[in-house]
Amino acid sequence: MRRSFLVTSIIFSKDRPLQLDLCLSSIKKNFQDTNEIIVIEKYSDEYRKSLNTLKSEHPEVKFYPQSKCIYKDIKDCSLLSKNNYICFFTDDDIFYGKLGNVNLDGLFGIPDICSFSLRLGYNISKRFHLGEEALDVPIAYDDIGGLLFISKTDHKYGSYWSYSESIDGHVFRVEQIRERFSELEYLNKRKDIGQTPNNVETNMQRYWCLCGNTIACPHHSVVVNSPNNRVSDSHKENMSGEHFDFSEKDCLKEYESGKRIDLNRLDLSNIQCPHQEIDIMKGLV
Repeated sequence: MRRSFLVTSIIFSKDRPLQLDLCLSSIKKNFQDTNEIIVIEKYSDEYRKSLNTLKSEHPEVKFYPQSKCIYKDIKDCSLLSKNNYICFFTDDDIFYGKLGNVNLDGLFGIPDICSFSLRLGYNISKRFHLGEEALDVPIAYDDIGGLLFISKTDHKYGSYWSYSESIDGHVFRVEQIRERFSELEYLNKRKDIGQTPNNVETNMQRYWCLCGNTIACPHHSVVVNSPNNRVSDSHKENMSGEHFDFSEKDCLKEYESGKRIDLNRLDLSNIQCPHQEIDIMKGLV
């Protein structure tokens, strides 16, 4: 019998074929609860050949060209989803660990649950931002049945433990996504509210106080974002390439030469922050 709590993964990607290939391969290897992957892509002409290669190497993945309204795209993808849950990713995310059996139907049957985070866990204790390192640990949570339940309002807003509306490895109810992005599509018709994934996450914050107060997560995170480069023209305060700087042009050359990043060759043994730069080029084969 098909499990009712399977997940549709939606990945945002722009001009990062090498990193997207790693993201896709890691999801297919480690995310046992996803049976549908959709990539909302915005690839420029220089990257179209590589996008076609991606399509041929990942034939089971659906590629959805980003339109003038990314909120409509997300809404449409959620309407096409054959599952009850959606998990968002960006193309520089890595699904680096196995997730244990989680009954999402039971979890989201709890009214106070707002999202299930794959990027949080006991191992997350630091925040790396603007060249500085700070502690960011949970201070109010329950440990029940192999999961952590975090009270987001007991944490400073903006803390990883308060940030329920993330597009880096957070699972949501599909009807919640359909409702939200129908509204955001309407708001965007009145005034352009930004068309990048960063804009999407920013505009999702309007629902922070309208949903439940509890974020659930596994004991150990299974998703990490490795910000080795930037391709977005918004949110320039988001840092990238502070430790391992690999330009999208260099990554394109490697991809077009036939090289790929092998997940097993990466050092992912000490993940302490949801946004932690990994030396991804060590995995080139």
